[in-house]
Amino acid sequence: MKPWRRIFTYLVALPNDLLVGWPAVLLVWLFWGEHLRWEEEALVCQLKPGSWPTRSWYRIKVGGKYVKHADGTWQTWGGTTLGHAVFYGPGRTLGGAPEFYLPLQRHEHVHVEQCEVVMTQSFLTGAFAWLASAPWWAGLAIWTTGYIMMGVTGWLVAWLRGEDPYRGSTHEESAYSQMG
Repeated sequence: MKPWRRIFTYLVALPNDLLVGWPAVLLVWLFWGEHLRWEEEALVCQLKPGSWPTRSWYRIKVGGKYVKHADGTWQTWGGTTLGHAVFYGPGRTLGGAPEFYLPLQRHEHVHVEQCEVVMTQSFLTGAFAWLASAPWWAGLAIWTTGYIMMGVTGWLVAWLRGEDPYRGSTHEESAYSQMG
């Protein structure tokens, strides 16, 4: 990708990255994480085994029950993407170059691309609203909430279709289908 294009995608995603993504990953890394690094275009870290999130809200249920590994640690979600920011469950990545990424890493990087797309859309929508005489703050609000609205509306539509709000959302289905 040409440098100016990469810069543009970072600039349009900047509100989400500054307000949500990077602070969240830095907070997770500071209190419960390890291995803070850049993975392509995203700031990433990994949760420590046995950390509070892995014992509480980051556990997953299989068949209605939380699952423990043989070593006594809980089965966790694979990863979470918040724009150009990702945190992974314990032991879920190998790091390294993109050609050596695990399917999970490719999945999370699909979400990074989705963020760039929706933030570009919300930037253009906000700019057009402002140019059409909407107050500047309305255009800014449209732009800054783009990624959050993608998640919320995706979960809502999946739920309205009778699917699991998370797994049935179109952005999650798309990322799973592109894992490679």
